[in-house]
Amino acid sequence: MTKWRVLPVVLAIMACQPVMAEDEDEKEGEPPIPEVHALSMNVGIASQYVYRGLAQTDGNPAIQGGVDYVYKGSFYVGTWLSNSSYYSDLMNGASSSLEVDGYAGFKGKFSHDWNYDIGFLHYDFPGTYPAASLAAAKLVKPNSNEAYGALGYKWAYVKYSRSTGTLFGIPGSSGTYYLEADGDIPLWKTGLTLSLHAGRQSFKGTTPDGVANDSLFSYTDYRVGLSKDIHKYILSLAATATNANAAGYTNLYGRNVGAAHFIASVYREF
Repeated sequence: MTKWRVLPVVLAIMACQPVMAEDEDEKEGEPPIPEVHALSMNVGIASQYVYRGLAQTDGNPAIQGGVDYVYKGSFYVGTWLSNSSYYSDLMNGASSSLEVDGYAGFKGKFSHDWNYDIGFLHYDFPGTYPAASLAAAKLVKPNSNEAYGALGYKWAYVKYSRSTGTLFGIPGSSGTYYLEADGDIPLWKTGLTLSLHAGRQSFKGTTPDGVANDSLFSYTDYRVGLSKDIHKYILSLAATATNANAAGYTNLYGRNVGAAHFIASVYREF
């Protein structure tokens, strides 16, 4: 599932170089011209993987990375991977140790300060999910799809993601949505960025027993973090918390994956 991090769509920008001195004055303050084709990569390690406030590796470290292609600074497509034990920790007999996400979308600006982003995201959790394991856990296979849209102003944005089928293995959950508000605030003269997040995961439908998915699986999550970019190495510390119902989010080891978490990470962008 992606992540205390925000899905990694990196826009590579190249400033246009003036030919004559008078051109510099004319172009001062104008936005840079994006490259026609831009490819970026990122790789890193985190003390644990937490997505939407839920622990995905049961407190163990995660190695993560992704690749993004951007066309003319607007259309993008990419993939992101991480080790994940979420479903193996949830179901006896299931075996899954990887999450592979694929996404595509289009982003742009309404003005200098206002921007938008619309796209589609597929979550894939390769592994084995025996029918008996799924039935005992009252789940279905976890591969999922979401369509999303975001509206941003300067360093803040709101984003709405809606599932196009069952989400994260919860039966009958088509139409489930996640609404979030995020901000990345530069702290003046420190080189640090303060990240704030609040989100609401709201599940639709009912369980096979007729219990509303909302009562078991819906929750609100929060995150606060600090990060610093040091020569394209991004170091960060973050804390998360949720009000997730233990009845819906306790794994085989008796741990509520929605409990409070601390995450330390370092990433490198290329």
